[in-house]
Amino acid sequence: MRGAALLAALAALCGVFLAATSGVLISRAALRPEVFLSLGVLATAVRALGLGRAGLRYAERLRGHAAALRLGERLRLGLFDRFAASGRTLTTERSGDLLARAGEGVDARQFRPLRVTLPLVAFAAAVLVWSGWLLTLDAGLAGLAAMPLLLAALGVLALRGPAARAARQDMALTQEHGTLLLDTLAAGGEGAALRRPQLAALAAAQERAALTLARLGLAVALGQGVAFALALVGTLWRGAALVGAGELSGPLLAAAVLGTAAAFDALSGLAAVPGAQARADLATEQDAQTLAAPPAAPTSPRPLPAGPLTVELRGVTLRRGGRAVLDGAALTLYPGERVALTGESGGGKTTLLRLIARDLDPDGGAVLASGTDLRDLDPAWRGALSLHEQHAPVLDGTLRENLRLGDPAATEARLRALLDDLGLAHLPLDGWVGESGTRLSGGERARVSLARALLRPSPLLLLDEPTAHLDPDTEAQVLAVLEREAAGRTLLLVTHRPAPLALAERVLELRGGQLWPLHRLTPAPPPPPPAQLGFQTEPSASRPESP
Repeated sequence: MRGAALLAALAALCGVFLAATSGVLISRAALRPEVFLSLGVLATAVRALGLGRAGLRYAERLRGHAAALRLGERLRLGLFDRFAASGRTLTTERSGDLLARAGEGVDARQFRPLRVTLPLVAFAAAVLVWSGWLLTLDAGLAGLAAMPLLLAALGVLALRGPAARAARQDMALTQEHGTLLLDTLAAGGEGAALRRPQLAALAAAQERAALTLARLGLAVALGQGVAFALALVGTLWRGAALVGAGELSGPLLAAAVLGTAAAFDALSGLAAVPGAQARADLATEQDAQTLAAPPAAPTSPRPLPAGPLTVELRGVTLRRGGRAVLDGAALTLYPGERVALTGESGGGKTTLLRLIARDLDPDGGAVLASGTDLRDLDPAWRGALSLHEQHAPVLDGTLRENLRLGDPAATEARLRALLDDLGLAHLPLDGWVGESGTRLSGGERARVSLARALLRPSPLLLLDEPTAHLDPDTEAQVLAVLEREAAGRTLLLVTHRPAPLALAERVLELRGGQLWPLHRLTPAPPPPPPAQLGFQTEPSASRPESP
């Protein structure tokens, strides 16, 4: 960014001296010199400064934006790494907040050098060098030209506090509005009706913040206009006196006036500096909050327990947005067992799957794998499970590439057979799915994601609404595939539909933050001893015999 700052300073100086040199050229040409070739040096200088100004400004934009984009890449990668390493961040923040930080927040930080540093450098260079040149002509002339410039800059600084507060408020309101809008879209029609007053209030607050920023911008523009008029009048008044006294030539007076006018071009970029700085500071503070969250990965991780895995939720509590999503929830998944989970929308079923997948950490209680708290396990735990999300991402690429994310070693025959069984025989493996799977229908995207999850050779299957948006015939076809592919694997199935419940040995309802049994298709295993309260116990790796 130092190179971009130097180029910005040189471009500003070229602009000032281009105007000054043009003034000298026009004035001397108007005097009709006997030898017009004497204007050749001035004409060449005007061309050189004009080309130099354009070329330097282009180079400054090119180099500055390249540096800003590299900075943005580093910031986003660092932010994503911290999100991945901090289970607390994912637990306590709404997805819209994280999206805002990774979007608008990073933008504010990465473009701070362009919107703050470069305008300040260009203005300082223009004022110092131009004032220094005028000082060689006359101290009064230099003062009358430079003082309005400095006063206009001080005016911007005087409004820095209100502008910074308004910019921070505007950015915070924009992030909150975007977050609430995402939550509303996820909640559907009923959620939209409930959140409409909040969205309207946020929109009104955004409008007030925008009006405040506009008024401050108008005040800055008016101040700069007055300063510009004072600088020109002062320069003309003092310059005319010097010309009358024979201490200054007419062409140099023209240069002083036009150069001073051009110096105000460097002042125009300062108006946006307080707001840009405030937005970047707010983004930095939000990032610091992320850094303050404890890391999810342990310093000395324990290896994954050997043998069949028993997954247990023991007294799990999780709060999000001030609401207890899970409140003392308890669940034990024995090796090879099939459990279905149902309940109201938004009740926390997907959150429970994310706890088992270690995308989240509980506020209270623990999630254990064969007696070991997931927070103490090696991140290799994710390799022991296969997760199908209701809105699973499909990457821009071929169908084959998406499927092999589940099992890179899967053969062509295996991929083709699984797709055919899921009712996707019409999709070619070389077919391009488009960005986020836009070339596929909703049901096709869901089945591609399900196929990817089933291909993953993991002992634990976590499936969130695997038959959503499917007609009964296709649903029956998919359930037959699930029956086959889940053989010998532990299955936790989240569903609202009745047909998938036939796959389960147990059906639980998530209600009031706790799990309640609806019915059982096989005899229940004996419960664990009630005195076992610590997290260091070692449950049996195999499923108990039914009584």
